[in-house]
Amino acid sequence: MNWLHRSLLPVIPMLFMHSVTLWAQAQVPCLGIANGTLSFNDRVICTVPQLYGPQALIFGVPATFKPPLQAAAPGSFTPPNVTSFLDAVNQTIASQIASLPLVAPTAAISIAPVGIPPVGVSNDSFGPIYSERASTIGKHHLSLGFSYQYMKFDALDGINLHDFPTLFVQPDDAFALTGNGQCNPATNIPNCSRGSHDYLTASNRIDLHISQYTAFATFGLTRRMDVSIAVPLLTVSMSAAADTSIVPNSSEPGELSFNTAAPHLTCLKSFNSAANPQQQYCGEAFFYNSQRSSGIGDLTVRVKGLLKSWERAGLAAGLSVRVPTGNEKNFLGTGATGIRPFLVWSRTGRISTHVNLGYEWNGRSVLASDIKAGAYVGDTSRYYLPSQILYSVGLEATVTKHFTATLDLVGQTFINGARVHLIQALAPGLCPSTSSSPYGICANAGPPVKQVTIAAYKATYATDNASIGLRFQPFDNFLITGGVLLKLDDGGLRSKAIPLVSATYTFH
Repeated sequence: MNWLHRSLLPVIPMLFMHSVTLWAQAQVPCLGIANGTLSFNDRVICTVPQLYGPQALIFGVPATFKPPLQAAAPGSFTPPNVTSFLDAVNQTIASQIASLPLVAPTAAISIAPVGIPPVGVSNDSFGPIYSERASTIGKHHLSLGFSYQYMKFDALDGINLHDFPTLFVQPDDAFALTGNGQCNPATNIPNCSRGSHDYLTASNRIDLHISQYTAFATFGLTRRMDVSIAVPLLTVSMSAAADTSIVPNSSEPGELSFNTAAPHLTCLKSFNSAANPQQQYCGEAFFYNSQRSSGIGDLTVRVKGLLKSWERAGLAAGLSVRVPTGNEKNFLGTGATGIRPFLVWSRTGRISTHVNLGYEWNGRSVLASDIKAGAYVGDTSRYYLPSQILYSVGLEATVTKHFTATLDLVGQTFINGARVHLIQALAPGLCPSTSSSPYGICANAGPPVKQVTIAAYKATYATDNASIGLRFQPFDNFLITGGVLLKLDDGGLRSKAIPLVSATYTFH
């Protein structure tokens, strides 16, 4: 195995060089402009931001693209909070996709003796699934494995991704209030125009599915140290849909209409225009966008060494490095290097136990930046992905000579990460009449209306999961694993259950 030892070490600096190259080539993913022309972007990361089009909820008559809204004058709609909900949802999803507790590179390496008495890999159990244990594989031993996981995400910070509300108002419409809660046309003429009292509400659905195939290998450098590498291949499928309605709060409903010629749009309901009852306008429309991608994910290299051994226990330390080999714009990776030192304590026996603790520093990534439709070309800002504290504690119980049952608590704490929640925001009140036409001042405007919408904020939060599995050794050196990761709380991007199957073979 000396040839493998010599060939593995040069790989690590090459991977770092590759990650630097990827960083240098990074661009803002959802510009919505190609060769000076508005267009849709086919990257998965743009599925949500471009749900309403390359420039989101604009209205007017651009020559190069049919906008989703039509009105007598150009304009746009945005969420009433500072950070766009589209950016917030997308950023939160993106920053967590490659940070989920996935199968460890050496999770199934549990059947070869270490060779350092008295601590070894006991045949009392076959080890944990998502965690490490202190023992190493053994000098010049090689283990090869393959795993499959399926993730269907249905919640984000406790909000149902299949049904959540949003509110859109015109950005110039601050509907500034006087003491009696009425719009003041004398001092807020731009904010009290007749058109600005219309706003949009939407019922939204996001579907995100990921299939991950991971090939991993572990090689014993010495009796006390081994190195692992994990190479994931992913298929990501994402779709977004919005049933969106115009709330006609202007004095003449029909001044604002969905453009039935716009792409990704299906008109659901039409109404008679107040200005011309013989004409109809589209007041409710269904928007849909979807993307799919497959490719290599972020590669992980891990080195672990045994620090101290006792009769049936051991303490190890290691370093795991995530290399951004996956295309982050298609949710195949993070776009940032991650460095995680960790400690492992474990005890062997018929009931074996283990504890893992690590801290991960993450680099800059476009996934942590504002991801929007219609971004300007010069916007190349990149921000740090949140750092994480990773921890796990669990046990393995020997059922028979060939079967081991595993139970783990696997958790992460994201430090100052992007989050979303539901809030009540203000929408313009009803405008019963205007003093002049066509863009007159609203007379006797009604008070603002409260609407529930999704909003973004930053906070430190934890995601905890229970790992339950069964490991089977049909014959020497070969191990088959089946398990499921079950969510225990609502923090972050969550799937109710993530199934796993894997197989590992160890060469002595």
